[in-house]
Amino acid sequence: MSSAVLVTGCSSGFGDLIARTLARDGHHVFATMRDLHARNAEPASALRAWARECGARLDVLELDVTSDPSVQGAVDEMLRQAGRIDVVINNAGVAASGPLEAFSLQQVEALFGLNAFGPLRVSDAVLPTMRAQRMGLIVFVTSTLGRVLPLRGGLYASTKWALEGLAESLHYEVARFGIDVAIVEPGSFPTPATSKAIRAERADIVAAYTHSAPQPHRVADPARKLPDPQEVADAIKLLVDLPPGQRSLRTVAGPVFTEGVAEYNTEYERTRDHLAAVLQRPDQAITWRPAQAAGERVIPVPGGTPS
Repeated sequence: MSSAVLVTGCSSGFGDLIARTLARDGHHVFATMRDLHARNAEPASALRAWARECGARLDVLELDVTSDPSVQGAVDEMLRQAGRIDVVINNAGVAASGPLEAFSLQQVEALFGLNAFGPLRVSDAVLPTMRAQRMGLIVFVTSTLGRVLPLRGGLYASTKWALEGLAESLHYEVARFGIDVAIVEPGSFPTPATSKAIRAERADIVAAYTHSAPQPHRVADPARKLPDPQEVADAIKLLVDLPPGQRSLRTVAGPVFTEGVAEYNTEYERTRDHLAAVLQRPDQAITWRPAQAAGERVIPVPGGTPS
């Protein structure tokens, strides 16, 4: 079945591959990116040319996930053209390099604004339509760094931790409307994201960390095959093709920096489900009133919670 699909961050990397893969599969894809008529004019033109050559239904729209008017404008245009929104792929994001202390607060706020709040802004814009349709799929492309925090790169990993939390919360909340939320966690892939990473502004602090614990020089095996970013696009295609209600909350993609992450997720889900069951017990189902929180003596009501 053909779906109307919105994909963010399509100027390069995963986004470009996701858009092409889904359009090739027969879906009507709206590939979006920032600066459509400036720095991203060339990738936008390349996508349009590819669609014409392949006879694929792919339209390119301007969308900046950090701007309310930009997001709403793209969503409105998609609805004007397609009349519905079946799938949203929240892929747009930027990496960051450097110790957490070395980033200015402005850099931290900007990266959270793009990597965590941006996908939430897009989801907020499409949810009224999906709730009215009583169906839809929202995919969040995060990272295995959102599950396993490394010794460095803490700012980027923190934004992915935040996005994981927002996506999982949304997963529970919108299921009642027939809307699926899925998280795709790519490992490490050779994409332009690395070269576009934000660098920490405070060079003296970066130097202090580097001198205190120099990173060992590791040489990659030239005979080793690099992981193919197409794996991420294929994982998302599988999610799109699955029937509603049958999609896993989390999918790990890729062979590098992924070992053990699926097992981590399984153990997390087991512990989470146990905690959820515990919270259903009468001794846990207590809502504290302001007076109780302030330490005032409250006489409990027999057979019920304190009043």
